[in-house]
Amino acid sequence: MNLNYLQGFIILLILEVIYITKISVIIPTYNYGEFICDCIESVINQTYRNYEIIVIDDGSKDNTAEIIKKYKNEILYFYKENGGPSSARNYGIKKATGDYICFLDADDVFLPKKLELQIAYMKENKNIGLMYSDYYCVSKELKITQYYESMGFKSHGEAIRYLLNYNYINTSTTMIPKACIDHIGLFNEKYRYLEDFDLWLRIGSKYRFKYINKPLVKTRSHYKNLRNKINNFEMIKNAKKIKEEINNKINLDLI
Repeated sequence: MNLNYLQGFIILLILEVIYITKISVIIPTYNYGEFICDCIESVINQTYRNYEIIVIDDGSKDNTAEIIKKYKNEILYFYKENGGPSSARNYGIKKATGDYICFLDADDVFLPKKLELQIAYMKENKNIGLMYSDYYCVSKELKITQYYESMGFKSHGEAIRYLLNYNYINTSTTMIPKACIDHIGLFNEKYRYLEDFDLWLRIGSKYRFKYINKPLVKTRSHYKNLRNKINNFEMIKNAKKIKEEINNKINLDLI
């Protein structure tokens, strides 16, 4: 084979992997104006360059809209009436034009190589429906307070069985093929809590998971998101409903 041809072929392959595949990063936000700049900047600073940033303002009453005006040439911004996280993420999915979807909570930030590392794994594993990773827990000022190591499993069945009892997947660490969501369906908007848990289980009933054993995200702990986790009764009730629905739809012995 001609050396120049071979070099050209290799360059085209590299370009396909690094530049052509498009990733949609969906950022739902509600009154997180104080954090949204860090969030958006973390996507802008990615080593992987072919992405779109879709910010869904879920009825914020703070200064979010004013703050992000400076990013008007770098993001797609949509304001809607408040409907909760599922509604906001679904709105973003419908606007997305990427081949892969990433979700980023407005108070979290990506580490610089998050998209680059995940898309490389996705290219190598065509049967993957959901990819997730470890992450850092950080303070309001983004100082690392804890390394959270998620979980990998020897079999997919084991991963799903464990997931039924404990949601070990952090939403901001995920990457999902758009085709997978088109097949499985959107977030279930009747769940205001654990809506991600429901989607992970539905994806897991049809597709494999891929775990990256390194932190790709910083997840903030602060008074606003801790306040949202107080309604334990509602979360337990939702978890029970989700488990019942999934158990009725899938045969775990066949996974």
